[in-house]
Amino acid sequence: MLKKLKFANTGLIIFYLVVLLIFSLLSPTFRTGGNVQNLLTGFSHIGIMAIGVTFPILLGGIDLSVGAIMSLVGMAAFDMILIFGLPGWLVIPLALLVGALAGLLNGFLVVKFRLNPFIATLATMTAYRGATYAISGRQIFPELGTRAITDPVYRAIDGAIGPVPLAFVYLIAIILLTHFLLRYTRLGMDMLAVGGNEHAARLAGINLTRVKLLAYGLSGLCTAIAALILTSRMTTATESLGFGFELSAIAAAIIGGVSLQGGIGNTFGPALGAFLIGTIYIGMTLLGVTTYAQPVIAGVILMGAVGYDQFMKARREQEWLKRQHVGVSKGAG
Repeated sequence: MLKKLKFANTGLIIFYLVVLLIFSLLSPTFRTGGNVQNLLTGFSHIGIMAIGVTFPILLGGIDLSVGAIMSLVGMAAFDMILIFGLPGWLVIPLALLVGALAGLLNGFLVVKFRLNPFIATLATMTAYRGATYAISGRQIFPELGTRAITDPVYRAIDGAIGPVPLAFVYLIAIILLTHFLLRYTRLGMDMLAVGGNEHAARLAGINLTRVKLLAYGLSGLCTAIAALILTSRMTTATESLGFGFELSAIAAAIIGGVSLQGGIGNTFGPALGAFLIGTIYIGMTLLGVTTYAQPVIAGVILMGAVGYDQFMKARREQEWLKRQHVGVSKGAG
């Protein structure tokens, strides 16, 4: 099993290298250091969000609200700094708490009210987006529309270590931490077990409520980290922040090998999936492909990833039935 996990993303890595090679040959600008830095800066936060949504998907669920959570967290941080005058070192943990609580609310709706995760997070997506407008400092105090966040601690979130963006450093740290969580902790094993067979996990004594709440809480927390990165970069927050990002994050997770059926996946694949999407977008832009066609191509990639997920699910079922048949035959013999 561990061997399979180590090489679970081999096909994606090879495909990504082929994409890099193609764009590098077609566009000299693509292979420049500046373009690599743009890629790391522009899509590390998507990778972080993709890791976050991986946890609900591993349980066989989904989180459609991450884009709205991003806008809510960003606006909350904006208000805390520019309206209430809180220092950046205090705003950062409070903003992370807002994101985690928003994620926990999603999990609460799924667990306590037994709502379908798609319906629950679709509803909270609308609610969180509405809450963002309700607390918008720009709407309450129009003069803040032209003011930027100047707190040095908050603005330092999106810095750089030499040529390496801090956003990419955060992404690497989150990959390592979440990989350890999934593979070497009881909680991680419980998540994979629940996603693989929820009924069997319940009979095994796994606390489903705890696992699901933490999965959605982690999704909200990762989204909050991405929100802090973007608002630090822009030195402001907008009501439309994160609009459509949920689709990119979910697409990256699926492309990265996280099964929509639950129980299969890791946190390296979604991050790589985010950069694959980013590489294709940047590559198409450098080649002069119209921006109207780019979402279409991204949608085709997503459909291909979902189709591949369904194909692998059917293949796993066939292999399982084959093993069962062989086992029965040997038993009869």
